[in-house]
Amino acid sequence: MKKTLAMLTAMAMTLSLAACGGSKPAETTAAPATTAAAETKAEETKAEETKAEETKAEETKAEETKAEESKAEAGGELVKPDGFPTETITLVCPFSAGGGTDIGARTMAKSLAKVLGVNVVVENKPGSGGWLAWTDLITGDYSDGYTLGLVNHNFVFGAIDPENPREYTLDNIQPLVNQVIDNGVLAIRGDEDRFTDIDTFIAYAKENPIMISAQATGITDGEATKAEFFNRNFGTQITVIPVDGASDSRSMFLSKDTDVFFADISDINSYIKDGQMKALCVFNKERSSFLPDVPTIEEATGKSLRAFACRGYFYPAGVDKEKVDFMTQALLKAMEDEEYKSEMEALGLQLDDSHGDAYKELLQSQLVDREAVWSN
Repeated sequence: MKKTLAMLTAMAMTLSLAACGGSKPAETTAAPATTAAAETKAEETKAEETKAEETKAEETKAEETKAEESKAEAGGELVKPDGFPTETITLVCPFSAGGGTDIGARTMAKSLAKVLGVNVVVENKPGSGGWLAWTDLITGDYSDGYTLGLVNHNFVFGAIDPENPREYTLDNIQPLVNQVIDNGVLAIRGDEDRFTDIDTFIAYAKENPIMISAQATGITDGEATKAEFFNRNFGTQITVIPVDGASDSRSMFLSKDTDVFFADISDINSYIKDGQMKALCVFNKERSSFLPDVPTIEEATGKSLRAFACRGYFYPAGVDKEKVDFMTQALLKAMEDEEYKSEMEALGLQLDDSHGDAYKELLQSQLVDREAVWSN
């Protein structure tokens, strides 16, 4: 019996040891499988994070590239052609000093000098309604690009001036950038008592001769065209005296040598503010933001005439294209300067940056209206 009990006890111990031995390998094989899966998942997560970072970096770089390209397209970056310019740039103004055209040119010269890194000086060369300077620039040797000319709307009418037709046209110059559009006005003195509005002015001028001064007679001058508009539409008696520029016209008007002043807003803006002058009408389809209380010529008379001065810059035909393109971008950049914008607004000058072909079309735009006035 004891022997049998001992054998049973030994068998139980053997079975117990066998059971323990069988469970141990299961524990040792499960651990490596769990660790490998975790490591694989961690590697996949890291790869995804790396890919996301790379994608974000690529998108950021693409955005920066696009911004740089947009900046370059907008003229933000200027590359000087062969170091040009290294010397002083001369800006020729074909009208006398002190007028709106001259002051606008000097404001541009100051801003352009900052862009170019060289001095820009204004040289006044008045005479023949601008043609003294224009003829010299077209026929002279200014191909080095160091001389710019200021040109306005009167230039395009030179070839059809009935009194003194000119041989040069827009084909003889390279228009660069327009600077302003300066709407025309009719002004009287602040203390004028013969007439106070358009109706009383027309009534007086029909019965009495009126004298004005203008840069030139005939179709080549905007001020003379405005006077002719009144003569032909209302039977007024307005005579034009030729002078060299708007400042001369203004001086004669303020000294009472002439009766009224056909001018542009920039010529009279400060004088209206201090009460020396009063504007009777604006020659535009809409009222000017500078003179919001002044009616348009159509509001005042029922007849329409759009008359404005556009003034900008050109190179003579001989300047090479690389310099033409560079100076165009330099002028556009100069017009972005905040100080420049503020000064131009204070002068009553409406900014306009038409350039290239668009500027050429702008110079041509008044031809039909003016021809209509003179041919009626």
